[in-house]
Amino acid sequence: MQNVMVDLETLGTVPGSVILSIGAVAFDEFEVAEEGFYAAIRQDSCKEHGLKVCPKTEEWWKDQSEEARKVLTDPNALMLSVALTSFNFWLQQFPDTVSIWGNGANFDNPLLACAYDAVGIAPYYKFWNERCYRTVKNQYPGIKLERTGTYHNALDDARCQAEHLVKICQTRDWRLR
Repeated sequence: MQNVMVDLETLGTVPGSVILSIGAVAFDEFEVAEEGFYAAIRQDSCKEHGLKVCPKTEEWWKDQSEEARKVLTDPNALMLSVALTSFNFWLQQFPDTVSIWGNGANFDNPLLACAYDAVGIAPYYKFWNERCYRTVKNQYPGIKLERTGTYHNALDDARCQAEHLVKICQTRDWRLR
């Protein structure tokens, strides 16, 4: 598979925000891989690297489901550098030409890039292979996203977004890359 859908849960909406979790799944035009990547991240570790909390986003989390809010206190959360190193390691099963899809040209991928920069780790993927799922999704408003799993769980959201993109490819004979 040559594509990976990434979803982040965060405490802000701009690059430099605290990242609570990273979820990712591989996919192509026909299917989404069963196994994915998930890492919850310690807020204090993000703050130690200069990432910030947006009070409005912090407040927004209070209105999310109890299941989604578990990320805020996950006892298995990793240090930011460990999570990003683990993500790089997981990505190495794909060629370095893998396309990294995020939901919005100004959200998942830029926040992830900023976090890599904050800890001094180079991402495995190339920036020129970043893609915007939201742009494609908005071109096909008649093909609806079907939510499964926990809304605002990074892995579940990444999977739903990848499944939606596969559905777009199959319905419109649209090709990735």
